[in-house]
Amino acid sequence: MSKIAAAVFNRKGGVGKTTIAVILAQIALIRHNKVLAVDLDPSRNFSDALGFMKNYFRDSLRLKDTLEDSDADSKEEWIIIDCPPTLDDSSRKAIDFADITLAPVTPDFFSLSNLAVVYSIAAKDGKEKAQLPLVKVGYDNSGISKIADQLISERDYPIAEDLPLHKRIPFNITSGLVWSTGLMARSRQPFERLYEKIIRAIDKLNDGVVDINEVWTDRKEDGTNDADI
Repeated sequence: MSKIAAAVFNRKGGVGKTTIAVILAQIALIRHNKVLAVDLDPSRNFSDALGFMKNYFRDSLRLKDTLEDSDADSKEEWIIIDCPPTLDDSSRKAIDFADITLAPVTPDFFSLSNLAVVYSIAAKDGKEKAQLPLVKVGYDNSGISKIADQLISERDYPIAEDLPLHKRIPFNITSGLVWSTGLMARSRQPFERLYEKIIRAIDKLNDGVVDINEVWTDRKEDGTNDADI
């Protein structure tokens, strides 16, 4: 596995940004990877949630509240950056630093409205669109979800994963438990699939693949894809 730097960003709060960052960090740790967690959000919820886990993972987890260029040479296999809900200097640096920047979006127009600005800034820094995939959070069959889906499709935004809402996950994270405590395998799958997709996307990007569908859609030999599992 290549070294991975993943940022999580949206200019709107309450979209699951920190929750996704925590889950990715915990999955990496449980799979015996070393993790550098960089908490740029003034709320420090990312640090607090992972701080509960420090005794479990000991030397495998390192917490910081600043991002430095030298972090690219750190010993950790995963660098996970939780950005503040604003496009300030720290967020811009994180997007530029990260191999992948995940943008969680809920089925409302506020969480989608500023994405064009983010993509424009990232492109000026030489980032490909495939490096800034959306993570859909809580989409269902409602009218607003369908309209938001249509907007995403029209603007050709890459999609890394479609995550369901699950009230048990925020409870676990804020209670100092591992995110998946009490969840059945089916409920864990979308989050674990996101983790695996990021690894495969990094490998493809490192190989020079930049096509959105090729980076974020994994076709199996039997013709199925990740969503069919």
